[in-house]
Amino acid sequence: MKNVVHNIITEFAPVSINETEKLLEKWIARELKQQDNFIEIGQRNNLVGFLKTGLLRSYYYDDNGNEQTTAFIEQGSFFSELKSYQTQEPSERTIEALEPSEIFVLTTNDIKDLRKTIPNWELFEIKYFEKILREKVNFQRELLTKSSKKEALELFIKEYPQSAKYAPRQYIASFLGMSPYTLSRIKL
Repeated sequence: MKNVVHNIITEFAPVSINETEKLLEKWIARELKQQDNFIEIGQRNNLVGFLKTGLLRSYYYDDNGNEQTTAFIEQGSFFSELKSYQTQEPSERTIEALEPSEIFVLTTNDIKDLRKTIPNWELFEIKYFEKILREKVNFQRELLTKSSKKEALELFIKEYPQSAKYAPRQYIASFLGMSPYTLSRIKL
């Protein structure tokens, strides 16, 4: 586990193995059962998580009261409801476990402490979340260029292999902006 986390962090910022150990000492392990929420709409978020095992999704309710899936969080990813974390305003999204999941969490105070004790921690945060944003924008841009729903699904399978395998189809359909019926008719 230490090496996995260290490799993820050093992809974005130089940190020593001792600094990674400081991070791991602060982590609090939590288990989420299927359909448990990391955060719910209306709650204030003061946590950043790391998904060790399992699968999560982020969603909100549109004006008609329908769930709209905005993200899938796969194993080996840091995650948070970032807007609420940064502003301390109530969350506009729920992050839900789609299957039993093991996560590690850091509080706002832990993060502040890491910024003081690990010189490149803030650089890691910036670079990591830039990568997430860039990947999301690139995925959305590429999705817009697809001329068929089949091509959109193929792109999803390529970019989100774990989600494609384990997420319920209605959530994949929502994420791709199509109905579950349309998704069910696509032959790969």
